[in-house]
Amino acid sequence: IGYSWYHALQARVEKRFSHGYTLQASYTHSKYMQATEFLNPTDPVPYRMISDMDRPNLFSMSALWEIPVGQGRRYFSNAPGPLNAIIGGWQLNADEVHQSGQPLAWGSITSNCTCTTSSIIFTGNIKDIPLPAGQRSVDHWFNTAGFNTVTAQQLANNIRTFPLRFSGIRAEGQTIFNLSLIRNYHIAERLSAQFRAEVYNALNHPVFSTPNTTPTSSAFGTITSDVSEPREWQFALKFLF
Repeated sequence: IGYSWYHALQARVEKRFSHGYTLQASYTHSKYMQATEFLNPTDPVPYRMISDMDRPNLFSMSALWEIPVGQGRRYFSNAPGPLNAIIGGWQLNADEVHQSGQPLAWGSITSNCTCTTSSIIFTGNIKDIPLPAGQRSVDHWFNTAGFNTVTAQQLANNIRTFPLRFSGIRAEGQTIFNLSLIRNYHIAERLSAQFRAEVYNALNHPVFSTPNTTPTSSAFGTITSDVSEPREWQFALKFLF
């Protein structure tokens, strides 16, 4: 039972420059909502909220540079065959992706009320939970002051009024930068080869996991792991016929 809806604005630009330069860029601004879960078992309709797959901003860019060295290019255009096989025909590719983080999911939390399914008590102001970017760290990702974190003081059972997710409280966004160096070889009329040297996550940029959102946990509000892959090199040789 339930439904979801998605709206997005997409833009893309491509520019082929002279001297072997090509640049592509795209941007997507979106909102992904869902009503597939109930805030409480007795609720008549599913709760409308931001989806856990919502990523409001996604920017990607790729660039290609045909290195101007070798036969038919700006430098060493008259290079003999053996030398050209080494220095000529190279291409440098780069691509980068920036993406917003996912909204955080909150466990069994209830706002301060006198009614009697949630167990954790929140007595603060929801607007105070997000922290400015300059104040966030892996040890303090959001403001925990409004939550009762004492295990012995938690409720056994309670009607939930605290939202399941907030659009403004998210995990860290992702930034990934990849590089590749490519060389194409013409062997015969219908046979060619391609050598590729690729490095993924070239800047070795970490992508942290979501912070702990269980108030009674000693790690509440902190990030204790990452989900990114370390810098990885890959070399490949393929034949095309």
